[in-house]
Amino acid sequence: MQFIYTQLRRGFLGLFMLGLLAACQSTPETKPLFNAEQVATLTEQGFKQTDEGWELSFTDKLLFDFGASSLTAPSRAAIQKISAALLKVGISHMRVEGHTDNEGAEVLNNKLSLARANVVADAMGVVGIPRGNIVVKGLGMSKPVASNASKAGQAENRRVTVIVSAP
Repeated sequence: MQFIYTQLRRGFLGLFMLGLLAACQSTPETKPLFNAEQVATLTEQGFKQTDEGWELSFTDKLLFDFGASSLTAPSRAAIQKISAALLKVGISHMRVEGHTDNEGAEVLNNKLSLARANVVADAMGVVGIPRGNIVVKGLGMSKPVASNASKAGQAENRRVTVIVSAP
C-alpha cells in the first residue's frame, strides 16, 4: 500500500510541476493600449505614434513668444478642443512637456519650459482631464525640433508636446 501511495504522490507531483512549467511558458494575450475609436481620435487630433506613445507637438498650433508662458485665446481654445475629444473616448492620462529655444540661461529656460507645460496642463484641466493624471515636465532647450540658428527655428522650439500613453 505504501508503494502505491508513493507512486501516486510522485505522479501527482509530476503533473503539478508540468502544469507549472506550462503556465510559465504560456504568453498572456496582450491587450492593445488603445481601442479603434481612441486611435481614430488621436489621429484626427494630429497625434503621431512614436516610441514613447502617441505624441502631439504644438509647434504649428501653439508657439510661445520669447520668454513667455501665457496662452493666447486661440491656443487655449485649441488645447481645450483636443482635450475634450480625448476625454470623450476615455483618454485622460498624459505627459505634457514644455520646451524653449536656446536663448538665455539654462536654469531660466528650464523654469520657463515647466511654466509652459503647466499652463497647457491647466487648460486641459478646465475641460475635465484630472490634473493628477497629467505628468508635467520642463525640458528647457534639451530637445529642439528645429535649428536655433534662425529666428524661425527658435520660434518652433518654443513649444509644448503632449504624449499619451497607457495609464
